[in-house]
Amino acid sequence: MIYILYGTDESRMRQKKGQLKQKYPEADVIVVDCQQPDADARLEQALDAGDLFATQKLIFADNASFLSSRNTTKIQPDLVTRRMETEDILVLTVNSEKLDKRKKTVKQLEKAAQVVPCLPLDAQAQRTYIREVMQEKGLSLDPDAFDWFCSHAGCDPMILESELEKLSVFSSHPSLADVTVLTTVEPVDNIFLMTDALSEKNALRLLAAYRNFRDQNMEPLAVVMLLAGQLRFLFQVRVLMDQGMTKQEIATRLAAHPYRTQIAMGNARRFEAADLMDLLEQLAGLEQGMKSGIMDKDQAFEMFCLRLLDA
Repeated sequence: MIYILYGTDESRMRQKKGQLKQKYPEADVIVVDCQQPDADARLEQALDAGDLFATQKLIFADNASFLSSRNTTKIQPDLVTRRMETEDILVLTVNSEKLDKRKKTVKQLEKAAQVVPCLPLDAQAQRTYIREVMQEKGLSLDPDAFDWFCSHAGCDPMILESELEKLSVFSSHPSLADVTVLTTVEPVDNIFLMTDALSEKNALRLLAAYRNFRDQNMEPLAVVMLLAGQLRFLFQVRVLMDQGMTKQEIATRLAAHPYRTQIAMGNARRFEAADLMDLLEQLAGLEQGMKSGIMDKDQAFEMFCLRLLDA
């Protein structure tokens, strides 16, 4: 049995590998890093070596870039295609957005294997993925609860699965109230609330979002740095938008997730680049004040919020 895991989402890759270990708990796990100098010999030995006790092997061939357009290993795909009838489980993983189907041997492997994309979740893929996991866990949500979960749980596949597992243990059909109480909201959600408040110059909303972070035991300085990081990203997006770049061009230039870029573009439209730069300068001063210990950190952030009323 052959599996091919390809994509650039390391979290999803780890998740799929973990699921395969659970699927074959009795198998002996062998890991071969295809980037290593002796990887071709080690992989060949793992595939050819018989087991006296006929124990099935689960072989992870990591960094199998011979499946992509740029092979940085000494391994050629035919090393595997000659052994496709193996009774062991071979898992080929490659950090690449796509397989190089121009290669005949890669097409052979793709046809014989179970191919599992491990690509970052965008808004549409996130909802599809959530539905798939819900079905696996026998979980159903009403439309309002489903929408709330999708908007607040983030795009990390491992976190999404964990949160859905938590809901399914509580009930096979939790209500919206149950979902809002049980779901651990991604920190980025509160950051969006803070940027919304800044765009509206709403000091009370900004302070409320800050206190939500503090209720999660996040240090004031960490909140400031998280907010500054988000505003810095918005500033970069705003500048590139002003240059006429598209969402895909901006995501590529900033090496950012397309979904994150899409949300940031919506938020960036509420600001001028100069306003974002001014906020960043204020946060830099706030950060220095917190580090110096001149005043209480919570009071320092409250003063920052109150200055919005005078802006």
